[in-house]
Amino acid sequence: MMRCRQSALLVALLSTLTATSYAATENRSPVDPVSAITQDIEQKRTDIVAIDAVVAQEADALSELQQNSVILSRQYNDLETRLNRAKSELDKQYARLLEDPDVDLSSFQKRYQETWAQIKENQRLQLETKQKIAESELKVSQTKQKKARLYSELENLREAKVGARVKRINSELRESSVVETSYQTTCSSTMTLGECSNQGRHLNKQKAVNEFKTQLIAKLTETNLAKQNMEGVQLNIHIQESQFLTSGFTGSNGYYTELQAQLQAKPDTTAACSLLNVANRYCLNNSSQTSKNDKEWANITVRSDQYNDRVTINGVSYGSTPVEIVLPSGQHQISVAKDGYETYNRKVSVNGNDTIWVKLSPSKEG
Repeated sequence: MMRCRQSALLVALLSTLTATSYAATENRSPVDPVSAITQDIEQKRTDIVAIDAVVAQEADALSELQQNSVILSRQYNDLETRLNRAKSELDKQYARLLEDPDVDLSSFQKRYQETWAQIKENQRLQLETKQKIAESELKVSQTKQKKARLYSELENLREAKVGARVKRINSELRESSVVETSYQTTCSSTMTLGECSNQGRHLNKQKAVNEFKTQLIAKLTETNLAKQNMEGVQLNIHIQESQFLTSGFTGSNGYYTELQAQLQAKPDTTAACSLLNVANRYCLNNSSQTSKNDKEWANITVRSDQYNDRVTINGVSYGSTPVEIVLPSGQHQISVAKDGYETYNRKVSVNGNDTIWVKLSPSKEG
């Protein structure tokens, strides 16, 4: 049974809680990090769908160019055969000309010249097509690299979302609250009055703990999921302060108490992960030993003063600059290379959104 009466203890506790709540409100971000990351994930998925369409379009264009190259190659072989035939006929007519000066060579010359012109045009078209194929292959490769980066960033965001969910539920589990309960116990005939009163007070405190636990779980942002995974989770609920508002014996061997208490949970390190049904490593990253360095993610852009360079981050290739990627806070190995230039190779500390500018110096060799 919950009571609404406000005693001196309740007023004092509420004053403390109000101050704590106000401070928490002042420090709380106006946007839920989990919601913000969820929006970023949806945007990233939209970007992936869009780039899938671009990859398909560019692949079709490349395929068409390759087919045209095959057709031009066949046409060239046919034209060479026709040119050899036209040359042979022209040679025969020249031989006849030596015996008959009136022989007309114009039609044979025209056929040879037209075939020769067609061969030249075919060669030009083949060269142009090869250049287009090379450009198309590069474009397809760059687009696929961008798609790979998007998938990598999506996975990083998913990791960040789980971390943010764990951090959020950890914070919610540690909120303090005032609970007021009443309880009546029946004393056995073998109990002394002191034993009966002690039992009544003890059982009322247990009731307060259970009600606090029920309220705590009900207030969690992901309460339905938490309720499904409660088995075996240790919340370690503590009574910080308490006061019995009313206590005394009643008829029929009963002892009645009304309790007012401030309680707080001190859950095990992996409690949040168990409630969310995620890997314990997310909780280890958010444990008390690392609470000052909770995993955070940042948008990093790598740029250089050269074109067609190669960017490698933590051993993974990301194509040429500019490169945009989401990285967790901490140390990351970044390399930027280009033929004819000294390779930039540094271990960079990521603490927030940043742009890394790289200046490549010409190679000293040669």
